Amino acid sequence: MIEPRKHLYPDYRLNVSTAAASNRDLEETLQNRFGLDEFRPGQEEIIRTVLSGRDAIAIMPTGSGKSLTYQLSALLLPGLTLVVSPLIALMKDQTDKLEELGVDAHAINSGLTTRQQNETETAVGNGEGKILYLTPERFRDREFFEVLLDREISLFVVDEAHCVSQWGHDFRPDYMMLGSIVRRLGRPPVLALTATASPEVQDDILEQLGMRNPFRLVGELVRPNLFLEVLPTVNESVKDAALEKILRDTHGTGIVYVATVKEAERLSEQLRDRWPIALYHGKRTSKQRNEAQEAFMAGEAKAVIATNAFGLGIDKPDIRFVVHYHFPGSLEAYYQEAGRAGRDGEPSRCSLLYRVEDRAIQGYFLGGKYPNLEEAVQIARIMNSMPGETLRPLAEIAESADVARRKARIVLTLLKRHGMVREHRGGEWERIAADVTAVDLSRELTDYEEWRARDREKLDAMIRYCTTAQCRTRLIREYFGEVPGDDFRCGHCDVELGPTLRGASAPGSNGAALPVESAGAALVPTPEEEEPEAFEPGEEAAHTTFGTGVVLAVRGDRVEMDFGGHGLRTVRADYLTRA
Repeated sequence: MIEPRKHLYPDYRLNVSTAAASNRDLEETLQNRFGLDEFRPGQEEIIRTVLSGRDAIAIMPTGSGKSLTYQLSALLLPGLTLVVSPLIALMKDQTDKLEELGVDAHAINSGLTTRQQNETETAVGNGEGKILYLTPERFRDREFFEVLLDREISLFVVDEAHCVSQWGHDFRPDYMMLGSIVRRLGRPPVLALTATASPEVQDDILEQLGMRNPFRLVGELVRPNLFLEVLPTVNESVKDAALEKILRDTHGTGIVYVATVKEAERLSEQLRDRWPIALYHGKRTSKQRNEAQEAFMAGEAKAVIATNAFGLGIDKPDIRFVVHYHFPGSLEAYYQEAGRAGRDGEPSRCSLLYRVEDRAIQGYFLGGKYPNLEEAVQIARIMNSMPGETLRPLAEIAESADVARRKARIVLTLLKRHGMVREHRGGEWERIAADVTAVDLSRELTDYEEWRARDREKLDAMIRYCTTAQCRTRLIREYFGEVPGDDFRCGHCDVELGPTLRGASAPGSNGAALPVESAGAALVPTPEEEEPEAFEPGEEAAHTTFGTGVVLAVRGDRVEMDFGGHGLRTVRADYLTRA
């Protein structure tokens, strides 16, 4: 059994000379090592926090410089900084940049050959490296973990920390083990970084990682150069037409997110005759995905049609549009993906093509995420039937239990946490308890029932964003825990600017023009030259999304409507036409 590392400092507070890094230390390191003249908002606060030995969580938008907070800190700390990152592409991008800056950084992942992995482990074991990038799955390697126990770990960083909450409970259950990993490493300070996390997700991150009294920083959530719009569509042909209009009218390159591989393939085939299109999804070969990404990064493609497998680690500042052909399962996911537009600060467009029926797609995904009690029992029985010291791969266990591999992986991870099974290299599993079924997983499985309910609530919030008559920026900020003032107006969403965009470029908040002609123009009422006559209670009016309804009350530019099957809703008057 691997013994926990002993604390290097009392209460794991760094020595005074390190904790009290002077302004001169920070400024010289920033200028001499990173070639920067000043910190961006939030960076210095986070750096000073982790240098003092305190945990920190930072929610900062894409492109705000989250990586610098731990990279600079690592150079001022005495030991090794571990950075848990979800994707190999992220690691390669970061280590390449650090190498150019002369920073001793390493990465260990499955993209390396066995020889390369062994050489890196040896180098780390010999005390080399200030920063080490790795995936959460790497901690399964007991021999490698022994190497880490012999190093002084000064900082434990979880990049893209929303994955702890969004993936840890289903897709990447190794994220659930990070809290115990931190304790076994001697409980160094923990820094969690993400561009998207609601208060609920933040709390889950803190709980999963075992963070103590952390400093919290929430940066500006919705950058003012991003124009937010939702385009109601009634069927696939209308949706396709809206997408094609965006591609025609928007300058530059962008991303089109779809929910399924099938739709990605269909749209790619349909559009490639008119535009250079890249295609990216998980069922393409590694070579094909790399070629698609390289074409997009080089500006050779008008757009990349992609599932949500694309985007993490994409360092392209001049993405001019992000289109969601299907709405994702949560506002966290939407905000993360839409936020990849306009990182250079130039006006950019975030369009969502809304169709009511698309909810069924996300409902399908939610239904297959978490194991139930019956499935857990099946996995436990299969493990019990294995002779002692026998190793079986995950795929074989899942097939024998007639349980999806993803769910089987979750159950095995839970059993591992209870000391019932052991995982070996290559994804093989061994029973180490006499009776695996003796463990009570009811609490964990009950937690998954609660997560199912939370996922449904998140989907409901996503749909509210699609159908709201309020400022979309306000809705996002409120969802993530901010409280905008009553007079808040973002000035860069379709609800605030409305159909006045017809036939003209949408103004950015700084008065600049977006490189678009609103695709919503074809889907919203045409404003008349003269002031339209006000609606009266009792008359019928039509809305492009909710159909025909009855006016109940009129309050300024807002109309309370009864849309029958769509219920009572308050909408903007200029989104209504007389029936």
